[in-house]
Amino acid sequence: MARVEIVLNGRQYPIACEDGQEDRVREVAGFLEERLVELRQQAPNATDSQLLVMVSLMVADELFDANQKAGTGTAVANGGEASDALARLAGRIEELAVRLEGA
Repeated sequence: MARVEIVLNGRQYPIACEDGQEDRVREVAGFLEERLVELRQQAPNATDSQLLVMVSLMVADELFDANQKAGTGTAVANGGEASDALARLAGRIEELAVRLEGA
């Protein structure tokens, strides 16, 4: 199991991932960081946890929209890879939120 250091909302987090997935984790974290920067500008008084929840909802909403446009319905309703990816992302975000609250 590999470990990657990512930065979200100005904080570093060690993240475990499968060997060979390090670049993908960094890429996804970079995408989320861009979204966090946008949200922080719109809601400067939001807490770290609130920002992470808002980003989670935004990304999940985009995923649902993309699946609906592709004619596959919602990610949760159809199972499969999209649902699994969303579940993994939600789990990671929950882990980050717990860490943020404990910091």
